[in-house]
Amino acid sequence: MNNDKKLGDILSEIITEHGITLEKLSDLTNIPKRYLSAIIDNDLKNMPAAPYVRGYLIKISSALDTEPEILLDAYKKAGLKTSGKEDFLPKNRFIVAKKRKGWIFAIILGILAIIIMPRINSFLGIPSLDINLPEKIENRDFLETRDQLLAIEGKINPKDSIIINKELVPVDSEGRFTKEVQLDAGLNTFEIKVKRFLGREITVIRKVFYITENLNEENNNINNAQEENDEDQ
Repeated sequence: MNNDKKLGDILSEIITEHGITLEKLSDLTNIPKRYLSAIIDNDLKNMPAAPYVRGYLIKISSALDTEPEILLDAYKKAGLKTSGKEDFLPKNRFIVAKKRKGWIFAIILGILAIIIMPRINSFLGIPSLDINLPEKIENRDFLETRDQLLAIEGKINPKDSIIINKELVPVDSEGRFTKEVQLDAGLNTFEIKVKRFLGREITVIRKVFYITENLNEENNNINNAQEENDEDQ
């Protein structure tokens, strides 16, 4: 074989001697046909990186039962680009860069935080309470009523529990609750606790003053006595 022949001519002759096509050679070596055509045409612009070309030539030699030095020497003599310190293999498209991995990891953590944090809060957070009894009315810290039957109503997180004067009160699926109580004459005090599983609890105090007819009479008598005492003085 003439050592002065170009790489493309040598490769073309070997292919012809074996009676195969570029398509067949591509199938045998897993080398894209466009790269085989570029090598045969000595087309540097459309060739892959030099390390790939060397690897391709070795594959071709193996598939065609040819000494690899024949093609490698022709490749060097052709004055085509050879491997050097600035020559890098193309990145494997299946390998994720470290920086990209970092971003993916951060995104995954963010998604997990969005999913998990509300659930953590439902177990470890501070409970809330919405109740129909006000804490203060004008300058008083109690509610006055003339109805002996009082309905304590409100809403909490359905996963929390509520205890009124040491009695557990049931809640519905939306966290709403109702507790009816019989008031005693005068001031009634209610200790209301809301607890969260594995979390904190809050305690509020609400007071209701039940006004009865007897209390009205007593208040009137006290007021009248006080007025008479003021007049005597």
